[in-house]
Amino acid sequence: MAAEPFIDSWRARLVAGLVLILSAASLVYIHREDITLLARGDDAPAMPANPELAACLSERYGAVDRMLAEGVIDDAKHTLFKQRAAAMCQDRFGG
Repeated sequence: MAAEPFIDSWRARLVAGLVLILSAASLVYIHREDITLLARGDDAPAMPANPELAACLSERYGAVDRMLAEGVIDDAKHTLFKQRAAAMCQDRFGG
């Protein structure tokens, strides 16, 4: 009877599992600040140091927030419009 190849053995599966666990732990450790920001759930975007960009974002976000308050758009469109406004202002004034 031939010996079982290493790649098919339980030891190889154990090594693969350990590599998976160490890789996941490394990713969590590397991105721990990003994960804590996501977990906190700050909805207010941070304003940039560039005053022109900050003014543009403030104006555009205000317009989008008014549209939501007036019922012109729903929550999904609100998020989309804010993302597009941020992209437009960053393209125009850098960021």
